Amino acid sequence: FGHEVRARTRMLHALRRAVAEDALFLAYQPQINLQTGEVFALEALMRWRGTHQQFVPPDQFIPIAEQSGMITGMGAWALSSALYRLRQLHEQGYDQLSMAVNVSAIQFMARDFVTDVMKALDLSGVAPHHLELEITESVAMQDPAHIQAMMQRLKALGVRVAIDDFGTGFSSLSYLDKLPADRLKIDRSFIRHHSPDSDQHRIAPMIIGLAHSLGMRVIAE
Repeated sequence: FGHEVRARTRMLHALRRAVAEDALFLAYQPQINLQTGEVFALEALMRWRGTHQQFVPPDQFIPIAEQSGMITGMGAWALSSALYRLRQLHEQGYDQLSMAVNVSAIQFMARDFVTDVMKALDLSGVAPHHLELEITESVAMQDPAHIQAMMQRLKALGVRVAIDDFGTGFSSLSYLDKLPADRLKIDRSFIRHHSPDSDQHRIAPMIIGLAHSLGMRVIAE
């Protein structure tokens, strides 16, 4: 236990230095329409290049950022940076592209989050319908009344909302039906082993059918 505490402390101190020294950056993963083969959006992914040019895995530093509260500032930076990059791409002629940005539970539950999104959109000049915010399934299942209200406010702006990592939690289907989400994102674990010989072969089609019946689009990670 003591070893884990010391490791987290070292990681936290290193992360603070990384933020101060601009060692964090965004990588952009294309989202592709399987029917047309066209790239219709990009997903902004936070990355950290540590010492000796080695990358620190997100599943190591993101939890530390969430536990320490640093994720709020990091998330705000990621949103504004991603929108600025999208504005550049629109000016270069790729004006149909949208941007997907992950949002942590702490960010999404913050009282001023919608206002912060509005400010980021205004500063970038990007139209709201070109932004899709991704929240995890576990976040979507927290505090139902608050989550629904937040999603409704974002939808009123024109911003789209996706539920990420779907299938890994324990969602209430009746609650899912009430969420004004635009897209379900199938977790990669159901895609990596998607073969006729896999026990998970039937799960992805089931999620696709569920999403379509709820009026949502689907993306596979």
